Amino acid sequence: MALAYHALSRRGTFAASVRVLTGVVISDAALSMRKASYGWELLARLLPRVLRPIADPSADTGAFHGGLRLAAIDGTRFSLRNTPGISAAAVKPKSGKGGTPCAFAPVLCSVLLELGTHCPLALSMGWDGEGEPTPARELFDALPPRALLPPDRLYGSPWLLWELGPALKSWESHFPVRVRDNIKVKGISRLSDGSWLVEVPAHDPDTGDTAGTLNLREIRAQIMVEEEPAPQSVRLWTSLPDPESHPAMELAALYARRWEQELFFRELKSHIHGAAGLLQAQTIDGAAHEVMALMMAAALLAGQRRGVAVHAGVPVLRVSPAQVLDRTESLFTVLEAGKGLLTSEQAAELLRRVLAQPAATALVKPRAPRSCQRAVRQPVNAWPKMRTPTSRKLIVTIAITETNP
Repeated sequence: MALAYHALSRRGTFAASVRVLTGVVISDAALSMRKASYGWELLARLLPRVLRPIADPSADTGAFHGGLRLAAIDGTRFSLRNTPGISAAAVKPKSGKGGTPCAFAPVLCSVLLELGTHCPLALSMGWDGEGEPTPARELFDALPPRALLPPDRLYGSPWLLWELGPALKSWESHFPVRVRDNIKVKGISRLSDGSWLVEVPAHDPDTGDTAGTLNLREIRAQIMVEEEPAPQSVRLWTSLPDPESHPAMELAALYARRWEQELFFRELKSHIHGAAGLLQAQTIDGAAHEVMALMMAAALLAGQRRGVAVHAGVPVLRVSPAQVLDRTESLFTVLEAGKGLLTSEQAAELLRRVLAQPAATALVKPRAPRSCQRAVRQPVNAWPKMRTPTSRKLIVTIAITETNP
């Protein structure tokens, strides 16, 4: 409880958060010893009770497509401090400039996220410099029932989709994923919307043996952004075979929704964590505790944000997460200080009023889609250098191409 509250409060020491929340006076050193005594595994076993879907099909229509709950998997990194304990256990990857080690060792966090509400559903972590797909495999079994998963293009490999298959089948879930153009497939038949049923062999990357064949539907589309010289070709695979229930045009447009996860990571780092991605922990166990506390805080914020959205009658993403976070943290302090003074009815009325305030003041105006320059300020590869950031109104045209695989 105190860990989640400390992640929400974003200031002071952990001992100060414990004292505000519970009235218990205890030092940070004693708290560190208590956390070390039970490790991070106990908190990890608690996470599935906290990180759960919150979208309702009747109220949160933007979190569903064709009766399937929208979810996504992607990874982000937090930097670890250069303490003796962390330096001995974590790996510093090489930087892109000269191959020298990075200033800080990272922890890779793969997150399964409910789109439409930005509620985290599961977390896995990596400390050894591995790539994103390695910890992400631990999230497959955490998929909610009847989900539609549009993962990052990094996950668009036949072998990874083969490994994901049993979890998808057990939960009656599906995916659209973007894949490379050079993967060879066997075309079976053309469908009415221009997509194709294809067979894709899945090869074990360790042995090279063929583990089996994936029966998928391939969609190829040309995406034209107004004022750009040439269209962008997109190749998608999906496990949804029916072009009538899930037309190719809808799936091609839907895939862009996976970018919501990048917005979630921005909210997590800028609003909840607010420390430029550098964790405060002095040990690996402490860093795991801190990341899991951030996920619990993010789930709590998502629930409060949805409560405000339901009260205001708007989509969840129209509600400012920063303003809801400020009011939620203040509410916890008041409720804890009011123990013995407030009845349960008074506390419930206070909560109702706290939800009503941001429903009137914390709504974000609907924003037109924008297209930003694809460049970086300090390029280390072939990207052009950005001198003056620009953006313009995004006008997109999608056309399905009927290329024979």
